[in-house]
Amino acid sequence: MEKNNIQIYINKVKSAQVEIESILENNDYSIKPKIITLNSLLKSISGLPIDIQDYFNESIKCLEMDLNRASMIMAWAGFFHVFSQRMYLDNEDKIRLKREKWKFNNHQELKENFSESAIIDVSKDIQFISKSDLRIYQGYLSQRNKCAHPTLYVPTKNYAIGYVNELIELTSKYI
Repeated sequence: MEKNNIQIYINKVKSAQVEIESILENNDYSIKPKIITLNSLLKSISGLPIDIQDYFNESIKCLEMDLNRASMIMAWAGFFHVFSQRMYLDNEDKIRLKREKWKFNNHQELKENFSESAIIDVSKDIQFISKSDLRIYQGYLSQRNKCAHPTLYVPTKNYAIGYVNELIELTSKYI
């Protein structure tokens, strides 16, 4: 008799789980695929330097808490730090030739004194990136700006996951 009662409860729980998953899937709130995606994002950053992993770990934590704008801002910060540093280290002389009026003593001053957009532009001018990369990076920066400044823009969870994933992949290209 007791086994039958347990089986009844197990069946009720399974039925409720199926119903909940059905409701969540229809409303873009499905849980399982996103957890798997976030875990794969965490694995993909394991080879990055610790300081860069911190940016992306924060980004992923924001995703877990449905802070999609914050997650995109942190992902951009991690990407742009690595991108601009690689560009500076490999091309400091070229940057100074293309932007003679720019005054900076190191990478940190470059980032502090000039906008991210200007740094991306000069990276194309010195042929560190292609024209198509320039447009892609400008697009990512535009999305980041929509998240960081007062707008009505609210990215979906799926979009934010894709954004973070793409920036992680791009970041590893510049390490």
